[in-house]
Amino acid sequence: MDKKLIELFERVQAIPYKCRAENTARETNTNWSYANCNQKRNLLRRILDLVGFESRDLNGIFDWNDLPIPKDILRILKNSGTFQKHHLLEVNVDGSYLKVDSTWNLELENIGFPVTKNWDGKNDTEQITRGKILFYSPHIEKISLPYFPDERIKFAEEFNRW
Repeated sequence: MDKKLIELFERVQAIPYKCRAENTARETNTNWSYANCNQKRNLLRRILDLVGFESRDLNGIFDWNDLPIPKDILRILKNSGTFQKHHLLEVNVDGSYLKVDSTWNLELENIGFPVTKNWDGKNDTEQITRGKILFYSPHIEKISLPYFPDERIKFAEEFNRW
């Protein structure tokens, strides 16, 4: 079963990351050209469910400043701030829940992103950042962050272009 978990994780992880990607979250094929963290989480959860894995949603808040993103792109978030909500899964493996984050595709390691390589399926994957992350259950807690849509859209456009 671990091999299947690893295989499915790697298929979703291989989808290139894109901020504010526009995919239909109900799909279960992994042939998307790109996806954001929420879409990757939802896709991974659905395909894990199909083969019998128990998983649950987990959210986090991280700081874009903890990633090697050019400062001129980060400065776009002057009113919204650089803290961002993030979406990942907890997967039950042998009675313990592992934090499983398929967000960053392997190519992003080349620019310094924390990318999971050769995951063993027995421990947490690398997370969105090696900086501080506040994890929380979206079913129990609701957390709001400052949100200025024009800034977030411009940031996403510049991030994706970079």
